[in-house]
Amino acid sequence: LGSIYIEAFINFPDYSQYLNENQAPDSSGVLIEIEAELPSYKNDTSVRPVNSRSIEVTPYDTYRLLLNTFGGESWKRSGSTVYYEFSVPEDGMYCISLRALQNTRKNFSVFRRITINDTVLFEQLNEVPFDYSTDWQNIPLGGDTPYKIFLKKGVNTLGIEANNSPYYMPIEKIKKVLLDINTLSLEIKKLTGNQVDPYKEWVISDYIPDLKERLIAIADDLRVDKEVLAEINAIDGSQEIQTYQMAIDNIMFLAQDPDKVPIHLNRFSEGSGSAAQLLGNLLPLLESQPLALDKVYIHSPDTSPEETKVPFYLSMMEGIKRFINSFKPDPYQSIRAGADELEVWVNRPRQLVDLLQMMTDESFTADTGIRVKFSIMPDESKLVLANAANIQPDVALGVSTNVPYELAIRNALKDLRSYEDFDSFIQIYSPGSFLSYIINDSVYAVPETQDFWATFYRKDILNSLGIPIPKTWNEVIEILPELQRYGMNFNTPLSSGSGTKGYLLTAPYIFNQGAELYSEDGFSTGLGSDEAITAIKFMTDSFTIYGMPLTTSSFYNSFRYGSLPIGISNVETYIKLVTAAPEINGLWGLDLYPATVLPDGTQNRYATGSAQASIMFANTDKPEEGWKFLKWWMSTNTQVDFQQQLILNFGMEYLWFSANMEAFTYLPIPQEHKDVIVQQWQWLQEPVKLPGSYMEERELSNTWNKIVFDAVNPRVAIDSSIIIINREITRKMEEFGYLQNGVKVKEFKIPTIETVEEWMANAK
Repeated sequence: LGSIYIEAFINFPDYSQYLNENQAPDSSGVLIEIEAELPSYKNDTSVRPVNSRSIEVTPYDTYRLLLNTFGGESWKRSGSTVYYEFSVPEDGMYCISLRALQNTRKNFSVFRRITINDTVLFEQLNEVPFDYSTDWQNIPLGGDTPYKIFLKKGVNTLGIEANNSPYYMPIEKIKKVLLDINTLSLEIKKLTGNQVDPYKEWVISDYIPDLKERLIAIADDLRVDKEVLAEINAIDGSQEIQTYQMAIDNIMFLAQDPDKVPIHLNRFSEGSGSAAQLLGNLLPLLESQPLALDKVYIHSPDTSPEETKVPFYLSMMEGIKRFINSFKPDPYQSIRAGADELEVWVNRPRQLVDLLQMMTDESFTADTGIRVKFSIMPDESKLVLANAANIQPDVALGVSTNVPYELAIRNALKDLRSYEDFDSFIQIYSPGSFLSYIINDSVYAVPETQDFWATFYRKDILNSLGIPIPKTWNEVIEILPELQRYGMNFNTPLSSGSGTKGYLLTAPYIFNQGAELYSEDGFSTGLGSDEAITAIKFMTDSFTIYGMPLTTSSFYNSFRYGSLPIGISNVETYIKLVTAAPEINGLWGLDLYPATVLPDGTQNRYATGSAQASIMFANTDKPEEGWKFLKWWMSTNTQVDFQQQLILNFGMEYLWFSANMEAFTYLPIPQEHKDVIVQQWQWLQEPVKLPGSYMEERELSNTWNKIVFDAVNPRVAIDSSIIIINREITRKMEEFGYLQNGVKVKEFKIPTIETVEEWMANAK
């Protein structure tokens, strides 16, 4: 930062005033055509060229996908600007036309701010509208009477900036109204508690005398903004205007009889059709300003660009050609890597694979001479099939955490700990992240990305209710009655998902009570211990006694609209809140996973955190090259570069939570959030896998379901599951050669966090 200047605001001149101040002859015969997908520079790297198969755009190819347009959905954030440099042959007046398409927001106008040489020349260029259209159009700035703009001979720069300022008032008003709705809803809940009986009569106006006036004031605010939108978007039928009207109708319905508001909160602040949710969904739509460009024209007033019209028969012929061509083999598709290439399959979207290929070519291959070929793996079950057919890759990335063990136990994976520098390499990881990849003293995968479980809480709601942030499960139980009195609750991971509760959700309860999943030798379950029984009992009592929600269809939505103002969730919720809930920015926070307090005062916060891993196959003929690649890929420099490139190219929606804890500290998220996540990762503990462990995972879920839904005695449910688990572990141990006729013939070592920490401490 060099200097900061504070200057008086100067109004932009009107177009007529601009013409009077810039008297110059019209240029003649000039037509400069610029391909929009080739800007000179831009201020937002996530705005990028995109492909269009329309025959109306250039360049166009019948058989190949070309990056032939610019922007679209990637160019929607207000302030994102693209610049085009061009040269004119002489001083004079010129016109500017854009070949544009806005087909994503029906009956809605998006806006762009136009600058010439970093200056807005007159007021009308501040907010240039682009209306909805299904076809590409040449749109001159100024419409039917194009603006004449004075340009000096030589190089000039055109800036086109996404601009949502025409919607500034509605955007700010929605944020205010949502806070008003939330405040009023809390006031009502403080009076009515958790009473939603439709036959119970309330005289709520005795306690909130101005309730009707406040509802009408909210509706009046929305009406003013609706009129602003209607004035901007003259065409009827806009989804945004209809959403406004639905929210107004809900609020006016409540204003007719304020005493019935408590039984109609589903139309006010709760539920998918409530005024709060309608407005919350509308907010990002108003902030978003998507527009696609094909060409930019700088031309003389007497030389307009010709409109491209494609005959129907030509469009039909192109479709037929592409259809016939679809039966031909793809000349760009190579099934296998070359003999001198390391083959890597990646279980991630194409844009991430393309970025990874580019980074590898520019850095890893350039430094080591090892060529790497990446292929997209749309279904990771193909790894098992490929291994059976002996066509597996050398390395696979983005593999789900449950896959490495199943391959490793069948001798399909390379033992990465066989490399001398493995123990020193893993210093960048949380020790507990390796436990599900270890068999005896061998490690068959390295973590690639990492999840976290933490407490999300709404600052505004909890402060209003005077409820503290719980640090332990005992404190969670203490605040539950107060939350439930207002129709709210505390969300747990067990409340979400399907009927099957996997280890990711159930194992932390076992760990935090000091129990073990298995016996010391690994040949039977550990669920029969007193600690494990205590853990399972608390896991079920949370729902049967303390009334935590059995099912939560979407914690993100419930948290956003205040019905679940606190709860435990993970990365998925975090990214949604950061990128898709602007109305509660600054109103929520993160804290550690609640601690389980043991009788001796020990506090445990163990939680799972697995996401994806990287593996190397045992049959690779390039083991040294593969290990060098894995070390390069998970190194701090590479991970930092990759996560920064993802955000720069695709936005914050692509936050990359690297398992490399050093690299994670460079992620551009608030420091207070980063501190909580790093601290929680100190408690990361993955469940150990062993032959037959899937049965324990399944039976632990079945036990929870039996106790919670069927009211089975916990001891009976656990004892029944122990028999099933031990029988399956014994069967699988015999299958893999650890037991023979019920007699132990080979030891099975259960890995622990201390095991991995010892490896790290003794690394050479």
